[in-house]
Parts: sequence; C-alpha cells; structure tokens
Amino acid sequence: MANAVDAVMGRFEADKRRNGGSLPRPPVGSRRFAILRVAKISGKGKMAAAAQHNLRERDTPNARPEDRSRNVHLAGARTADELMRLWEDRAPEKIRKNAVHALEYVVTASPEKMAEMGQTRSEDYLRDALTWLQDKHGAENILSAVIHNDEITPHLQVMVIPLDDRGKLNARALVGGKPQLSAMQTDFAERVGVKYELERGIERSGRRHEAIRSYYGRATANETLTLRLPERARGGFLGRGAETDAEYRDRLSEVASEAVRAVAGRLAGDRNAIAQELAEAKLRAANSEAKAHRLGRDLNVLEVACNVARYDGSDREKVLDRFQAEYLGLAAELSEGVRDIVDDILNENDRPGFEDIQTEREAAERHAREQVQERDRAAEQERQAREKAERQQDERDRERDGGWER
Repeated sequence: MANAVDAVMGRFEADKRRNGGSLPRPPVGSRRFAILRVAKISGKGKMAAAAQHNLRERDTPNARPEDRSRNVHLAGARTADELMRLWEDRAPEKIRKNAVHALEYVVTASPEKMAEMGQTRSEDYLRDALTWLQDKHGAENILSAVIHNDEITPHLQVMVIPLDDRGKLNARALVGGKPQLSAMQTDFAERVGVKYELERGIERSGRRHEAIRSYYGRATANETLTLRLPERARGGFLGRGAETDAEYRDRLSEVASEAVRAVAGRLAGDRNAIAQELAEAKLRAANSEAKAHRLGRDLNVLEVACNVARYDGSDREKVLDRFQAEYLGLAAELSEGVRDIVDDILNENDRPGFEDIQTEREAAERHAREQVQERDRAAEQERQAREKAERQQDERDRERDGGWER
C-alpha cells in the first residue's frame, strides 16, 4: 500500500531551504559575504534617535572614542538636527499616521574579509555601496552617510527618506516584501560585492535576519578571538637592545589586557543583544498567545452559535435567550466577522444582535443628547427673553423719570 501511495504522490525530497532548515554555511574564517541590511523607521522621535547614534551624538558602547576621528562622513547631514531639517525639506505635506519616515541601511562584509581587504579597499567598497544606494533612492534623498571606523569591523550606515516617483513616503514601493528584499540583496552582490570578491548570502537559508541594532552590535566584534603573543626582543650584536624579563612580562601583560578588553566589550554587546532578543521573543510570544486566545474564543463562539441554530428541542427559546445574553456580554471582544455571523443567526430567530443593540443604544444616546441640547437652547432663549424684558423695563423707567438713572 505504501508503495502504491508513493507511486501516486511521488517521493518527497526535503528541501531544507523551503522547510525551515538551513544549507551548510562556510566555516568561520572563510566567509566572504557582502552584507546589506535595511530597517524601517516610523516616527520623528525614532528617526532622531537613530541619527544621533549614527552621527555619534550619543554614547555608543561598541565604539572606541579614541578612533572617532577616523570615521568618514560621505554625504548628507553631519548632525541629527541638520538631518531632521533635511527630512522636513524633502517630506510631503500630508503624511499618513503609519508612514515609514526613513530607511536605515547598514553595509559591511564578513569580518575576516573586511580585515583582509584593509582600510583603503574596504572604504572603496563602502563608497561604492553608497553609490549603489544613491542610484536606487536618488542622491537627493540621502539624509546621511557615514563610514564607521571606530569599531572592530568597518561599516557604512545610511539614512534615506523613502520617496516614490510621486514624492510620497512609500517604503513599501521601494523595499517591498521578502521577494523584493531578496532581489535587492542579489542586485547589491552582483553590482557591488563581486568587484571586491564578495558573495551574496545564501538565499532562503532559513536564518532569521536580525534587527539592525542587534546585528550592528554583533558586526563590530570578531567572530573568533586570536591572541598572538609577541616575540621577545633578542637584541642585536652581543644582545644589545634585548628585553629584560621584567620588560617582556610588562609587554605580554599589555597585549593580554588589550585582548581581555576586546572580549569584555564583545561579551557586553552580546549580552545586550541577547537581552533585547529575549524581550522581543517574549513580546512575540505574548502577542501569539493573545492571538491564539482570540482565535480560539472566536471559533468556540461560532461552534456554539451553529449548535444553537440547529437545535430544535422544546426549550429552544430558553436556549436562544441564554445564548443571546452570554454572546452580548462577549461580543465587543470578538472579531467583526464573527459578530456578523452570530448577529445573522439571532436575527433569523427574531432576536436583536450586537450591532442592532449598538445601533439602538447609539440612537438612544443621540436622542438623549438632542433632548439635553433642546433643553439648553430653550433655557438660553428664556434667559435672553428675560434679559430683554428687563432692559425694556429699565428704558421705560428712565423715560418716565425724565432720562435720569434711578
């Protein structure tokens, strides 16, 4: 029987790229990936915070303050305030509440490959990446572009205002969904990465793309720590210039201390990233539980409603009354589609549903407001009439008294 089923269905070969697994990845040390990440920023507050981070106006734990002068400003604003002004100058007058205000790109490569390229060639790569982004979004829409050399792995951070051909904020049209993002990764690797012997990341690898903030922290640390102890200075002829035991121990201690500081910095970044990921995971789990709870409740109500609709026992009216009462107490929390179905069942049995009662309640509240307004208008008219009568009486009294005030 199993053979017959196989003959009909065909033999299923699992494709890890499509079934939640991942294809084998190159070992650490041999990776040569061109890395491009993009994140959407909604709201001016988040945009200003991201600009302060990128332009080093706020503390950056992964950065080395002594190397900040090595960062390279390529385009756009040099301060967060200037970036916000640039955005205001480019932004349309009407902006949707849920609009994406900016796109933030991070461009780098596998750490070992960036180290192999050296500063000059790696900066050439990042400059070419900016040219690619300018071609994609328009140079006039680049809000800021900075190469960060104050961290272990150099990278380019670019903020863009996502304007479409009509001048509207339209991030969806520019970066779209997964297919469009995948095509963007391929285009970047082909037009920029290949020139620097970089490869595109594995398509449909099953790896979850990290948020830029989380990835940014990880990209600044070497994936492996290599501690190379310096050789002892032997000196020249007859040992001249040789290090003493104390001098060599001091130099070893300095090298080891530097390595420990690097590891400590990396671990601190990892702890922050892990804490953030755990918080996000808990939030997703809570949202998933809430969605599952709502779905289960909707399905339960629909199942009971169908059972009640089919019930034809002698106490059918009592069953309908009880169901209606319990449903109305819960209806506000149900989805609109479920309410529509249950309301139809109740209406077919000559009973008002949630929307009917809501409509009646709203009509009653509107009628009550109108009555209050009518009473207020009548009271105001009565007050005005009384004041008018008093003024007229005062005028008559003055005329009678010869125009003198009483």
